[in-house]
Amino acid sequence: MSFGPRKWMPGVTMGWSVVCLVLLSATGLQAETWPGFRGATGQGVAETDTTVLPAKWSENTNLLWKLDLPPRGNSSPVVTEDRIYLTTQLADRSMWVLAIDREEGQLLWEREIGSGVLAADGPANLYVYRHNAATPTVVADEDCVCAFFGTGVIACLDRNGELLWQHDLVKQYGEYKIRFGMGSSPRLWGETIYLPTLTKGASFVIALDKTTGKVRWRKERRYPAVDDGNDAYSTPMILQRPERTEVVVAGADHVNSYNLETGEEYWVSGGFGIDYTKGRIVASPIFSGTILVGTSGNPGGGTLGHMLALDLSKLPKGQISPEKRLWNHRRTSPDSSTPVIYQGLVYLIRNDGIGMCIDLQTGEPYWKQRLCPSEVHASVVAGNGKVYFLNYEGECVVVEAGKEGKVLARNHLPGIFYATPALVNGIIYLRAYETLYAVKELGESE
Repeated sequence: MSFGPRKWMPGVTMGWSVVCLVLLSATGLQAETWPGFRGATGQGVAETDTTVLPAKWSENTNLLWKLDLPPRGNSSPVVTEDRIYLTTQLADRSMWVLAIDREEGQLLWEREIGSGVLAADGPANLYVYRHNAATPTVVADEDCVCAFFGTGVIACLDRNGELLWQHDLVKQYGEYKIRFGMGSSPRLWGETIYLPTLTKGASFVIALDKTTGKVRWRKERRYPAVDDGNDAYSTPMILQRPERTEVVVAGADHVNSYNLETGEEYWVSGGFGIDYTKGRIVASPIFSGTILVGTSGNPGGGTLGHMLALDLSKLPKGQISPEKRLWNHRRTSPDSSTPVIYQGLVYLIRNDGIGMCIDLQTGEPYWKQRLCPSEVHASVVAGNGKVYFLNYEGECVVVEAGKEGKVLARNHLPGIFYATPALVNGIIYLRAYETLYAVKELGESE
């Protein structure tokens, strides 16, 4: 089955994208990438902070191009030097990987990777309108793209869309028992793909060879947690230190770290549980300098959740003691939106649109305000002195980085937005259910 190019024509085609490519080549600038959920390591910060990112956009202003997509999926845009990769799931339950030309916004190819539905035992009315098997974000480099679907199928394709390998992790390691269906994304680092699947049923972290799909290691992962606390929807983070690089996983009321090569556990910290049977971790951990910040579940965006900062200044080993907890921020904490650390400050937004800025070192709050009038599930991203908060109705509030909370702009694009934006070479890629947008500062006025 093929959708065919006629169904995939961009809504806007602009010659400016060709000019951008020529200018990059002429000046010797290297094309930035965003190879996974919230970038390479998962921090959600633009690769080059001095590259101008737009503060204002609309359907008529600073819109580089847009591409109509078949409904629907919530996987976030992943960007290589010349491609954008997404996934989607059609009404017939078929699951697809899409490759899009980064400059022109044209579909290059589409590949079907089987079909299926989420295994979820929660009330369907709480998740089907915003979550399906195409929620996890892909990982990609210049050679290949690897897509994991909520059914448990993981597949790697070359840049031409040819299948390199495929596994069904449910068939191999057991069924998922998770309230709202699997939603974690993989992380690519070097030649290895790291993926946590944390549920009340099968629960493990697996490392796969990018090229062959061979299992490099797999570790069962279970910690004391109650009911839905065993479920997790978070994505692993790469923690880079002068001494070593680690992969960090959040779930089951704990955050822990693994040796990239062997899967040996370096350290683990509790403290992320909440007093509620429906508690579970959705937001991913973040890190800057020597401080890691993890976010507990906060179902419904209420007052049960909290954010906990850990001091990792000395290489921890084993169980991290409570004395290493720098601060614990309660009440105004996100649920599904991962915060961002930018220029020494932590920016976060609750599901109900309440945003906040706190000091990374002390947890001291600097500002708190209602930024969005409707629900927020996309994660916060930042770059070029700006912090971006996107709600599900397509309103993106741009705040000037700093302790004042100055709102620079409120922008709107049509669509339903649960995916997290990608910031690459001065372009912001925003994915709605049925549309992919590219916005850039074009020097135009409204």
